Amino acid sequence: MAKKARIVIGSNYGDEGKGTVVAHYTKNSVGTVLNILTNGGAQRGHSILTEDGNITFKHFGSGTYHGADSYYSRFFILNPMQFVSEYESLIVKPKNIYRDINCRWSTPYDIMANLITESLRGRKASCGMGIWNTVKRYQEMPTISFDDFIDSTNQREYLNGVRAYYNKLIGNIPSEWKQAWDSDILQEHFINDCNFVHDNTTLVWGMSDLEYYDNLIFENGQGLLLCDTGKDTYDTTPSNTGSLYASELLFGLKDVDITAHYVTRPYLTRHGDGGMEDEHDRDVISVGVSEDRTNHYNENQGEFRYGNLNLFKLQKRIDRDNGGKFKVELDITHCDEMDRVAEFKRVFDTVNVYDSALIK
Repeated sequence: MAKKARIVIGSNYGDEGKGTVVAHYTKNSVGTVLNILTNGGAQRGHSILTEDGNITFKHFGSGTYHGADSYYSRFFILNPMQFVSEYESLIVKPKNIYRDINCRWSTPYDIMANLITESLRGRKASCGMGIWNTVKRYQEMPTISFDDFIDSTNQREYLNGVRAYYNKLIGNIPSEWKQAWDSDILQEHFINDCNFVHDNTTLVWGMSDLEYYDNLIFENGQGLLLCDTGKDTYDTTPSNTGSLYASELLFGLKDVDITAHYVTRPYLTRHGDGGMEDEHDRDVISVGVSEDRTNHYNENQGEFRYGNLNLFKLQKRIDRDNGGKFKVELDITHCDEMDRVAEFKRVFDTVNVYDSALIK
């Protein structure tokens, strides 16, 4: 019997409900489930509603609560500080957590540099996790793997090198950041966090090491309208947010039944600054659209915004991303807020419907 692979992709600007879809398929899968964090990093915030209340996953798969193991692909960026913080708060912990040998990893200086530069520019277009910073640093300075850092006798020297890299880029560090920026204690805590990640994860050399799982659920971060354009633009993400990375990770695996699940709400949403299609106040879109329970204002991202969703534009970007590679299903969340199911079914062959209640 072929193993089942589902690629869960945000169709818009993120916040479509990918966590809900991943949790649903994890809960209803037969056999073991591996939840692959495909791209991006801990800037994701995928929320699910459970019997224990709302849970937001950043550094772990949204299937964790329902028994999935987590795998950080080579396209994912480790954040040791977020890993430790979130791991300790998990109600249900994965039995197994795998990380690819080629995972990139962020330091406190990537994160602080991100927050400092966004503040200096006076904009709210970042989650404050240092994703762009980490990617650019990997391109511009010598780096070492996470495991080489763990084994190194010169860990502080390496961290000081990263700090020096940002000193040249930023110049004078603002006074409110200076104490943390120069702190030896911060480095000590970070090294301890790295050791914790190392001790609580299993190193693998690719998906071929994990072929024994019955179900593979790829959980993408962000959405198709935020996909990397090849340019350093503040309102996109430096990764492919569509099916490309999952295709590469699945390459070589045999007897896999693959479905691409494109997730959307019946309307558009977006965090913070950046262009947005047909933006409106939520009560103009539909009187049923309620204030989002998990996406309130935060200092880094700014306001949670709403807009009208054009189904033919949605279909066009899905077709462009998938290119006929995989079976396609459309997963619509928040359907209890706005009834467009019949309209969606006239455009898409397979439509799966979710509301804002407990995952079934």
